[in-house]
Amino acid sequence: MRNMRRRLHKLERLPQFQPSPIPIQEIKRRALHLVSNENLGLMKLIATDVELGVRRALTERESAMLAAHAAALDSEARQMGFRSFAHAKRR
Repeated sequence: MRNMRRRLHKLERLPQFQPSPIPIQEIKRRALHLVSNENLGLMKLIATDVELGVRRALTERESAMLAAHAAALDSEARQMGFRSFAHAKRR
């Protein structure tokens, strides 16, 4: 019986038995794959500053990176059949 439970537990962890991600999560995941490692580092820095309550003006490079990420979110949302990322969030 213990062996059967162990096998069942292994089967339940397989990807085909996991629930599908909701569309917003999938869009965000795909968009992050389009972001370079350097830009991911910038995003992490901005997120850390926000978490710590640090208020500062964004640099041009950070602003450009955030604009590119927003464009990637919109692009991925359109590929999944939404008009935009904002439209996907409302659904």
